[in-house]
Amino acid sequence: MGGNSQPHAPSKNWAWITETEGSVDEWKHRLEKLKKAGFDAILPQDNFDVIIPAAEATGIEVHAWLVSLQRGSDTEAQQKHPEWFMVNRKGQSSLSAPAYVDYYKWFCPSREPVHEYLRKEVSELLAYSEIKSIHLDYIRYPDVILPISLQPKYDIVQDKEYPQYDYCYCSVCRNRFKEQHGIDPLDLEDPSSSGKWKFYRYNQVTTLVNKIALDVHQKNRLLTAAVFPTPDIARTLVRQNWPDWDLDAVLPMMYHNFYDKDISWIAEAVKEARNELPKTTALYSGLFVPAMNETELAQAFEYAVGAGADGISLFTDTAMKDKHWENLRRVIKKG
Repeated sequence: MGGNSQPHAPSKNWAWITETEGSVDEWKHRLEKLKKAGFDAILPQDNFDVIIPAAEATGIEVHAWLVSLQRGSDTEAQQKHPEWFMVNRKGQSSLSAPAYVDYYKWFCPSREPVHEYLRKEVSELLAYSEIKSIHLDYIRYPDVILPISLQPKYDIVQDKEYPQYDYCYCSVCRNRFKEQHGIDPLDLEDPSSSGKWKFYRYNQVTTLVNKIALDVHQKNRLLTAAVFPTPDIARTLVRQNWPDWDLDAVLPMMYHNFYDKDISWIAEAVKEARNELPKTTALYSGLFVPAMNETELAQAFEYAVGAGADGISLFTDTAMKDKHWENLRRVIKKG
């Protein structure tokens, strides 16, 4: 990772954009607030024809946020290619029996047609010359274990890996693993303790990401990703080995409240990530605005940057109150 010749993204502050409606003038007003507070980049998923001119007028970069393997809203793929979807250890497809919530319908990263499908989506986004990077999200497996503070929400206790949350055991995954290691993963005495089976799944996502990286870098753009907060948490909970990905910048979702941690944990998470990332890969700490008041958000920024982050990314700008903006603008300018 980090061996490509592309320049990595510079120090900056970002915002994930979940509400993309509005006219160019409305977007200019929204982006002016971000710019005034010290923000440089936004991550919308659509409405680029409106957002791009507004962003250019206000000096804000646009990066295309692509929800990748989680395809809960992709009705066309669900209808035409049900075989593309991950299968759990009980033999249930995520398409027909999704875990946790109805939209948890996931493409299997072991399937070559899935790679081509996602690379085509990336190519369509790259047709916008103004888009600075492709930003991959949900580029992982479903949570085999949910973050600790989310488990009560679903009235579950996950003290180990349970079959209904453990993916993927589709025919392609099972056959390919058997070809490589001489055993069907379903025949492993304890699949959750098999290092080879874990690494097989890490590598399926890594292979897909690095294929996309080649496409993106050939177009002289950057590749970024939203990932789980530390490499260890990412590997353990969602089979996501992001230090091995050929990314220009990583935006780990350091949502401290999801893990029953206080704000100072953000600094620990940044240090853990930095220990495994190449120095050339930029890191921007993802912060969950609804969990923080204005003082705490300013503290979170200081913990992140003080520990070595190149900036932050907010989830989301519309969760910000006036006092959030005021406090954050003060600490960003101070920094």
